[in-house]
Amino acid sequence: MIELVPKSLTDKLGSSAWITTHRHNWSSDSSGSGLLSPGGSPPRREGHRRHPSHSRFKPRRALWTAGAIAFLTVIALWWSLFPARIDQRLEIPEPDVDQGDGAGAIDSEALIPPGKSVERNGREVFWWEQFPSIELTWMARLHGLFRGRKNIVPFSAYVPEQKTSSFDPFDPGDHDEPRLLELLSSLPPNFERCYLDEERKVLPPTISAYQGLPQGMSSPLFGSQKELGLNEGVCYDRVNRLAPYGLGDAEELGGLGAELKGDNSGLEEVAVTDWRGVRWHDAQTKCFQKNSGQITSRSALVFRTWSTFKYTKYHIAMIRAIISELALATGGQYTVHFLIHVQDDTIPIWASSELYNKVLRDSLPEEFQGMGTLWSVAQMKLIYPPPFPDSLVNFSGGDIYEAYRSLHFPLQYFAERHPEYDYFWQWEMDMRVTGHYHELLSQISSWAEQQPRDHAWERSSRFYIPSLYDDSYERYAQAVVKETRVANGTPVTGPQIPPERLLDIPQQAIPDQTDEITDLITFNPLFNPENTRWAFHNDITGYNVTRDGRPPTRAALITASRLSRRLLLLMHEETYANKHTMFPEMFPASIALHYGLKAVYAPIPVYFDRNWPGAHADEVFNNAPVSLEDEKAGMDHGNGHFHGEGGSVFGPGEHVFRGATYYSNAGFAGYLWRRWLGRENGNDEINWELEDGLGGGRMCLPNMILHPVKFD
Repeated sequence: MIELVPKSLTDKLGSSAWITTHRHNWSSDSSGSGLLSPGGSPPRREGHRRHPSHSRFKPRRALWTAGAIAFLTVIALWWSLFPARIDQRLEIPEPDVDQGDGAGAIDSEALIPPGKSVERNGREVFWWEQFPSIELTWMARLHGLFRGRKNIVPFSAYVPEQKTSSFDPFDPGDHDEPRLLELLSSLPPNFERCYLDEERKVLPPTISAYQGLPQGMSSPLFGSQKELGLNEGVCYDRVNRLAPYGLGDAEELGGLGAELKGDNSGLEEVAVTDWRGVRWHDAQTKCFQKNSGQITSRSALVFRTWSTFKYTKYHIAMIRAIISELALATGGQYTVHFLIHVQDDTIPIWASSELYNKVLRDSLPEEFQGMGTLWSVAQMKLIYPPPFPDSLVNFSGGDIYEAYRSLHFPLQYFAERHPEYDYFWQWEMDMRVTGHYHELLSQISSWAEQQPRDHAWERSSRFYIPSLYDDSYERYAQAVVKETRVANGTPVTGPQIPPERLLDIPQQAIPDQTDEITDLITFNPLFNPENTRWAFHNDITGYNVTRDGRPPTRAALITASRLSRRLLLLMHEETYANKHTMFPEMFPASIALHYGLKAVYAPIPVYFDRNWPGAHADEVFNNAPVSLEDEKAGMDHGNGHFHGEGGSVFGPGEHVFRGATYYSNAGFAGYLWRRWLGRENGNDEINWELEDGLGGGRMCLPNMILHPVKFD
C-alpha cells in the first residue's frame, strides 16, 4: 500500500496508545455536560463494584492521606502544564501499518484472540486494539477520514476505504477541482427573513460545502446519512463551516481572532460578519414574533451547562452556528436556551432577583445574555420535595438530587414552565457537528416521525449496521421482524403498565404530515437494561417492587435526545406526585414504554478508527449470537452470546467504543474534531495538510455528530 501518512503520524495513529489514553486525559476535562458533574468527570460506567466510603480517618491515616493528595495535586499540575506526548505515555509496540506484506506484524503467538484481553505494560489491552497482521487483516486501521479536500471526487466516483481491495482507495485519479456548494436557506415559503441586527441589514451567514467526498473516505460502521435523508454527497471543511461565524477573522473586524493554521486557502473569500453588538436573544425573539402567524409547532434546543463554564472561541462559533441555522434560518421555529446549573447552593439566588440576575449575567458571554435559566439542587428539592423512597440499587451512592442521578429534573420543570414548545432537544456542551444543524435535526425528526409503530421498539433496540443489510434499512427492518417471529417473541405494543397505575397523558397537537407524536428520539439504541451489567440498571426509585415487581425499563445512553412536551410533563408528574424516578438515561425511555408512547433510535452515522467487520461488530455491539468460529475462540459468555444471554455492550464492555465518533468514552471523537480544526497535536498534523503534505489539504468530513469533545 502507498505511504498514507508521514512516519511521525503513523507512529501515533498506528499505536493503541492514543486511543486508550483518553481515560487518563481526554475524559478528565470538566467542560462536558450530560451526565458529567459540572465540576469534573463522572464515575466510570464500567466499574464492577462499588467503592466503600470511609467516613472516619484516624489522625495518622488523615496525615498520610493529606500528603498523598498534595503529592498527586503537584503531579496533576505538572501533567497539565507539561503534558507528555501521546507516544511517551504508553509504549506498546505495534507493527508498521505502511507495510502491506505482513512485515512488522505482531508475532502470531502474541496475538490476542477475538473477545479477549491481556495485561501489557500495566494496562489491559483488548483484541480490537491489534494492528493488521497476516492473521488480523480484518481489524486494520482506517485512514480515510483524514483525507483532504484535494482528494475530493464526485460522489458517483467515490468508493469507501473499506469496500475495495483491488485498487488504491486513496488515489483520486484525474478529477476536476471540487466545487463549493452554497447551502440554501431553510426558510419556509411565506416566512419573513430574520436578521442579526436591529437595523435589519445583516443577514445570518451562509455556509458552503464541497460537492463530493475525499476518495477513500471511511464509511460509518453504524447508521447512515442516506437513510436519514442527509446529503451524503457533500463534505464540510473548517474554513467554509466555521469562518462565517468569525473563526479566523481578526477581532478588530468583529471576528473571534482565533488563528487558523495549516491549509486555509479560500479563507479570504468567506464573507466577514462584524459580530460586535449582536444580541442573539433579541434576534431570535424578533424572528419568532414576525413569523408567529405561520408557525404551527415550536421546538427548543436546550444546552446543558453550568454557571462557571468557560466559553472558548470555538464554543462561541459553535453556538452562533446553532442559533443562526436553527432559530433564524427557520424563521423562529426553533429557540435556543441555556439551562444553567448553579453548583453552589449557598448562593441565595431564589431569595433575590438582583442576585439571580447577576449570577445569570456572569454565567453567559455577553452576546448570549437573556437566553439562560438558572437551576440548582436546592431549587429541585422545592419542586420535588423529599423524602423519596429508597432506590432499588443506588450504585453511585449519590443523593437522589445530585445532577448525576437526576439530570432530568430541571428539564422536566423547564418544560412545565414553557408551554410554548412542543419538543425539546437536549444538547450537551461537549457535542460537535461538522455539518448544518438544521439539516441534521430536521431530517432526524422527519425520519423518526415517518417510522411505523410496528416493531419500532425492536428495531430501536440495537445498532443498525448497514454493511450487514446491503445498506438497506428496509432489509434490516424485515430481518428484525423475522428474528422476533423465529424467537416466538412478542413485539412491544401499547402501554406496558396496567392502566390503573398510569396518569392521564397530557394533550399535545399532532404535527403536520404525520398521524401521531414521536415522543422520544435518541442517538443510541433503546436497550433493555434489566439483565445487563450496566451499572445503573437498577437505579429505580419509588416503584412498589414488592407488590408489582420490577417495572419494565429501557435506556439510551448519553442524554442528548429529543423529547416531546407530553413525555416531559408525564415525567414531571410521575416525579412530584408518585415519587417515581430512575437514572437519567433510563427514565425518559421507560416512561415512554410504560405509557405506550412512540420512541425511536435514529441511526446517526458513527465512524470508527478501525475496520470492524459487520458480523463481528454485530456480535460485540448488538450481542448477536456468536459464530461457530468465534465460539471456538472463546467469545461465548452465555448461551451463545458475547455478553451473555440478555446482556449488552453497555456496561463493562464499553471499551469497544473508544475508537468511535459517538459515545461517552469515544476518545476518537475529540481527536478527529481537533484534526478537522487543523489543530496541532504533536503528530505533524499541520504539515500533513499543507501544499506538499500527504494529506491533500485540510480535512473534509460528512455531516456527523462527535461526542465527547472535551477541548478544541
